[in-house]
Amino acid sequence: GRPPGRRVVRLFGVSESAVARALAEAGGDGDGVEVTICARDFEIHVDFVVEPGAERRADELEAAFLPSIERWLFSRDEEPIEAHVLALCRERGWTMGTAESCTGGLVAARLTGIPGSSDVFRGGVVAYANEIKQAELDVPADLLAEHGAVSPEVAEAMAKGARARLGVDVVVSVTGIAGPDGGTEEKPVGLVYLHAEGPGGGVGREFSFPGDRPSIRARSVVGALHLVRRLLMES
Repeated sequence: GRPPGRRVVRLFGVSESAVARALAEAGGDGDGVEVTICARDFEIHVDFVVEPGAERRADELEAAFLPSIERWLFSRDEEPIEAHVLALCRERGWTMGTAESCTGGLVAARLTGIPGSSDVFRGGVVAYANEIKQAELDVPADLLAEHGAVSPEVAEAMAKGARARLGVDVVVSVTGIAGPDGGTEEKPVGLVYLHAEGPGGGVGREFSFPGDRPSIRARSVVGALHLVRRLLMES
């Protein structure tokens, strides 16, 4: 006999319950097709296990299911998001760098964990203290004084400064409060600002992540990688 086939769908920006609801509305699994939905690393992974002879049933289920979740779809393979980001840069002939505060270099670590990333990724700056943000990323002191290090304005300045300093085409920046201390009523623990900047401009996002310090940092990394992917797709 033949082994079961496997199809994968990777999503970002949608809840597990919403994906499960969309699958149910598409007809659900069964008749030789088993579907598992798993929240993993701030993404939603959907796996279709297709028994021999059930390929048509799987095609019909996918055709009904995918249009409802297409805007959150980023992959139909098992490559991680950082591999997709590098591939998109490579297609455009662009280089990339990072500017990180609360993530402490974790975005750069994910990118350089992919073999062959050196043809795209040039380097990163971990600017934890405000003095380093000013000295290494040219973030204006008055901007830090007016808005604070954790702000959309500083995230944008970090990205633009790193892009100029590193001499790269695309930069993604991260600044936030990972906790467990340092939060205020106005800026609580879990508040994170991301900014991706490219040749044609930039895009920023604000997140309020629940959880402890490791989970906030991990989610910030995934959010940053997906933000730069969005910028690259729209460029």
